[in-house]
Amino acid sequence: MKNFYKNKKILVTGGSGMIGSSLVKKLVKLGAKVTVVSLELNRSLPKNIIFKKVDLRNLQNCIKVTKKIDYVFHLAGIKGSPLMAKKLPYKFMSPMIMFNTNIIEAAKINKVKRFMYTSSIGVYEPAPILKEKNVWETFPSKNDWFAGWAKRIGELTIEACKKETGMNMTIVRPANVFGPYDNFDEKTAMVIPSLISKFFNSKNNQVEVWGDGSNLRDFIYSEDVADAMLLVMKKNPNFPVNIGSGNGVRIKKIVTIINSYFGDKYKINWNTNFPGGDKKRIMDISNLKKLGFKRKSLLKKNIHNTIEWFKTNKKFSLQRYNSFNEK
Repeated sequence: MKNFYKNKKILVTGGSGMIGSSLVKKLVKLGAKVTVVSLELNRSLPKNIIFKKVDLRNLQNCIKVTKKIDYVFHLAGIKGSPLMAKKLPYKFMSPMIMFNTNIIEAAKINKVKRFMYTSSIGVYEPAPILKEKNVWETFPSKNDWFAGWAKRIGELTIEACKKETGMNMTIVRPANVFGPYDNFDEKTAMVIPSLISKFFNSKNNQVEVWGDGSNLRDFIYSEDVADAMLLVMKKNPNFPVNIGSGNGVRIKKIVTIINSYFGDKYKINWNTNFPGGDKKRIMDISNLKKLGFKRKSLLKKNIHNTIEWFKTNKKFSLQRYNSFNEK
């Protein structure tokens, strides 16, 4: 792995985010020369990277940042809950289509050697097991309709570019990712960070959780996703690859793990008047395993690590989220 990345000039868009920050640190350790493009500098990133605050909705900006770059990891995206996507569909869809198209076009112009596009679990229709080959036989969930289609359009753009130019381009579809530098806003975040925020915001040692906790989801830690991305970029498969744990975990177990961090002091109130979403959504990771991926980390440990990070960075995390969404 190290010889593949050593001295390569690598661009990571969205490199200050949850997955990006882990990926950048790993790339630096592997000897890569890393440029990060993001709206905000993550102070925990290695000091020997090049950081550029760039609006990727502008094609000329994209052409500049991809010049003389060997590999591009395109992670930049708009993240939020299905509820947020419903309320602000244009805010999700329009920027993603613009910067996805621009960074792909810029990579083509500058003859980038390899390109990875980060898609999403949101491209899938609700199903118990999510298989890569089934995406184009279905439609995205109505809960992820606009964001899902924006990601699908990005995938189609990648496939069209590959077909016309022969460029080495890969697509990855991460599952429910969690970790430091996530969006922890209680109302708009995904499951784990939203629950963590609820526990911290509780004023009477009680936490309300929607649904009955029986729903199964595929959760994976941000560092594991970064490891998988490094592997997929190197292997360069000619097909999209799911990145998940391949295992279903009930929401009730996630709540129990979070509560255990606080000494089980919180009473959980299950509000079944509100929907808990699809009963089961687990990724088929057969293709990822065939490439040689083995998940290293443990769920409880990583959730507790994420809580520790949020505890230390709570004010920064929420300010960063609110600032991002004002732009």
